[in-house]
Amino acid sequence: MLPVLSAVAILAAAPSPCPADLLVADPRLKVVRAANPAMDNYVVTVDVRNRGTAAQTSGVSQRLELIRGGAVIGSQPIPALGPAQDYVAAFRLQLPHESKRPPFNVVFHYVLDQKSDAARNNCTSVNDRLSATL
Repeated sequence: MLPVLSAVAILAAAPSPCPADLLVADPRLKVVRAANPAMDNYVVTVDVRNRGTAAQTSGVSQRLELIRGGAVIGSQPIPALGPAQDYVAAFRLQLPHESKRPPFNVVFHYVLDQKSDAARNNCTSVNDRLSATL
């Protein structure tokens, strides 16, 4: 099983032959002390990378959404990315305090709002959605 996972990881990290091909990967969770002891603060981050061979169109309209339980709980714009360029997106979550919180599921979803030049700005949607248990 491990060789299959390694092969998948290598393919996901490999450059794409597309002009621009965005990859959402490497979710991370950080717990931050809350001023209100009844709440827990979390910072959820994820990398958005252009695996393509060319830069996206300057000023392209795109965003990353954070989804929990089927509802969008956060959204932020993503700047145009050059080839092999990363953007770290971060979301702050505040949830009621639990002494031992079980892991929770989120989905990161890249959205290209500017559909007129979709083939140039993100040639495939294969890597646009990432589910994570944090």
